[in-house]
Amino acid sequence: MSTAAHSPPDAARQIQFLRKVQRILEEGHFTATYKFALVHALADLAVQYGDDSGGPLHLPVRAIAERFVELYWRQVAPWPAIEMGTARPPVLAQNTGRQAAVVRMVREARSDFGDRLDRLRARDGEWEALATSVDQTIRKMPLFKLQKVGREPADEFLYPHRLKGRGADATIELRPGIAFCFRTFHPLVLDLVRGSWIRFIRKLNPELLGERTDLGEFLFGAQRSTLEAVRVPLADLQDGSCFYCHRELGRQVHVDHFIPWSRYPVDLGHNFVVAHDRCNSAKSDHLSALRHLENWGLRNEKYSYELPRIFRETGTANDISLSRGITRWAYRQVEDRKGLVWVKGRQLIPLESGWEELIDAA
Repeated sequence: MSTAAHSPPDAARQIQFLRKVQRILEEGHFTATYKFALVHALADLAVQYGDDSGGPLHLPVRAIAERFVELYWRQVAPWPAIEMGTARPPVLAQNTGRQAAVVRMVREARSDFGDRLDRLRARDGEWEALATSVDQTIRKMPLFKLQKVGREPADEFLYPHRLKGRGADATIELRPGIAFCFRTFHPLVLDLVRGSWIRFIRKLNPELLGERTDLGEFLFGAQRSTLEAVRVPLADLQDGSCFYCHRELGRQVHVDHFIPWSRYPVDLGHNFVVAHDRCNSAKSDHLSALRHLENWGLRNEKYSYELPRIFRETGTANDISLSRGITRWAYRQVEDRKGLVWVKGRQLIPLESGWEELIDAA
């Protein structure tokens, strides 16, 4: 938990944070993609578990390890190399030498469970074994090497190089202001991390990748199988009508991320709604106006039993409290910068007050 006896960092400290993160990504020594995954995980977990008080934040190393599994789960899928004529499409290299240990571990688990990470999570023994192995690797490799650049002493600006607690209860402590910065600049940090990650993988796999331009989508895009799995049951739940305009869906049915994927790229079931292609396209990367936010909350409340059942049957990750937290963070970002939200068509309006109460009721 974050402490309340702090205040958000001033503009100078926020800029300093961005410069230091950028320096890690540009000048840090990389033999594998672990450091990219670690910064990504810290940013994501700051959104999930942090607040905007400016206080420190204790993050379990186990939570970081589980986020590593989620990030690499998509990336260890075979790269589609049809044009190369390979009988068995290869997995992209993510290490300068032998394939990175975490990638090997996740790849082995995926070979047993395919796209269904939820099935692995349901197998307590196997999930615990994988999470523990990744946890141990993180402690040995990137956790205490991330903040070292060149031959300079490590600048421990993100967190001190020591753990609090032992075993599965061990945590790192993000310094005061760091969780706030990760939350405030989450989209920018992810852009920096993913751009560096993509460039690094391109260097490791030049012959395999060639000039393919869809690497980013392959590594970080939404799981299309997940979206397709929930499309019909959610449409049935909405009585065949568009979530936004309430007209009959017809044939052009899209699964929309209520909090846009571009703002927080995690597929959680309660964040999915179905909509017309035109409403989905018009909404684009905007947050929805309060009328839609209220409907989202009412839907989650009305179908509080049906939705988890649908997500369980379709293998869709879901956690309503986590979805509320991410939604609250996203709307806070818009409010802080006095941004606009989407109503319909091309209509955008300032975010009205009362959004927090609607999220609390969701």
